[in-house]
Amino acid sequence: MKAGGGRVSTMSLFPLLQCARAEGLDVADLLTGSRLTEALLLDPAATLDFAEELVVVGNYLRLTREICPGLRASAHYHYNSFGVLGAALVSHANMLDACRFLVAHVALTFTPFQVLMSEDATSLVACYRDRRDLAACRSYYLLRDLAFVRNLCREADPEHGSQLISAMDIALEEPAHAALIRDFFGWPLRFGASETLIRADKTRLMQPLRLANAMTLAVMQRQCHELLQARQDNWRQRVEAQLAVLAPPGDLAAVAAALCCSERTLRRHLQQEGCSFQEVQMAWQQQRAIHFLRHSRLSVESIAHRLGYSETAAFAHAFKRWMGMTPSQFRHQD
Repeated sequence: MKAGGGRVSTMSLFPLLQCARAEGLDVADLLTGSRLTEALLLDPAATLDFAEELVVVGNYLRLTREICPGLRASAHYHYNSFGVLGAALVSHANMLDACRFLVAHVALTFTPFQVLMSEDATSLVACYRDRRDLAACRSYYLLRDLAFVRNLCREADPEHGSQLISAMDIALEEPAHAALIRDFFGWPLRFGASETLIRADKTRLMQPLRLANAMTLAVMQRQCHELLQARQDNWRQRVEAQLAVLAPPGDLAAVAAALCCSERTLRRHLQQEGCSFQEVQMAWQQQRAIHFLRHSRLSVESIAHRLGYSETAAFAHAFKRWMGMTPSQFRHQD
């Protein structure tokens, strides 16, 4: 599975540039091996390939002396790093509405993860799922993005920010510096989970935000909607989003129904983007399989079931075709 996957705004790397400078790192060293220049990263209208971003993040992880680079970098990813989206988030009346808005407009952020949200009468749960293989950079990205939620809570509501989240599960093996991470977040945190989840009590999220402004919110919401509409022409991403929420993962008919179109129309849209439903579904299953095998203790049988396979043998055969080894061999490789 390729680590690339589309273009992102240079603003996704600019805060890391600031972070590196604050640590006394040489920007030229940070950009080594990439085709990026400092001038390009200073242009907020420019874009770069995500594979180039991974090169720079890899350089930062090699150069930094920070124990937990993701948390260190998060200090430079403020809500205003997201432009109109950030302004909209802190302008909401309460954090519950801000969370709903953030998940609905997550495509306007820099996260390499898919973010899904579910809620019932009393609680809200946000799930962070891998969308691409981040390799050695995964811990950095995951902790950076989770730290953004913590920082947003405190910036939006300094008095109650640390109380807004009830608990967090992280799909990472517990590191040696786990105590540092727990102290940073300040709420119950569990490592070694099969999925990364943030849980919150709705009552706590209803606390008024200090920067709430209905007039600013209306303007920012309209601008965010326009930006999102401009980015929602990608049918492959729409299909991936539906595969993630349908349980078990749907077939062509189920996904087409969820997207309110016919199977023929969906096939045509995907064909125009140079792919087929089967290719998108297989790539999605491959990514999820790699995630569970690397970052969870789920059995191969459980993984097969989660990916929509009725028989474990069929999943094992497909995985060996993708990766050249069985799921068990992949899980236990060095």
